[in-house]
Amino acid sequence: MLNVLSGKVDIWHNLYCIGADRGNFSLSVFAPYSETNMIFAGEYEHRIDPQGRVAIPARFKMAFIDGIILGRAYDNCVVVYTPEEWERAASDIAHQPATSASARKLARLTFSGAFAGTLDRSGRVVVPVQLREYAGLGEDVVIVGTGRFIEIWSSSAWSEERRVLDTEASDIAEAAPRVTPQPEQTQIVGRQYEPETDE
Repeated sequence: MLNVLSGKVDIWHNLYCIGADRGNFSLSVFAPYSETNMIFAGEYEHRIDPQGRVAIPARFKMAFIDGIILGRAYDNCVVVYTPEEWERAASDIAHQPATSASARKLARLTFSGAFAGTLDRSGRVVVPVQLREYAGLGEDVVIVGTGRFIEIWSSSAWSEERRVLDTEASDIAEAAPRVTPQPEQTQIVGRQYEPETDE
């Protein structure tokens, strides 16, 4: 059962580094911001079954062994957090000034649409109907790794987003905020692309 979150999620969570397929190569990444967090990468075609369940990609499952939080993303999709990353995001929003109208709206958008759950034995999680309607999710979806969390997109919405990313890649990179890299290890391992699909 999924329960609406009304506050922070208490977490005691160990995460592992992973390899993630994307195009013609695989990334095995040791998190550049914290050695205890997983870097999610790649895109995976999946399906939502009639009960509203979707399978989390096999290589991501260990990250959600202690729970999983789904919510409204700020784009046209559903965002999926580990308990650790949810606490980080929730804390950032909760510390915004209550006197700010935009901060209050952001808190409502984030917390009113957040649901906590667990993976079943097959590694599936129920996507609440409210979130499926928000993101326009049908049967065919794409699960996308975005670094610290993953997103669930409808196939059609992701195709359009992917088109924008592909055509505006240089402009997006140029406009991105600059961050100071941390002295952590990042390993890139080349291998043949093997698409992951539901059985």
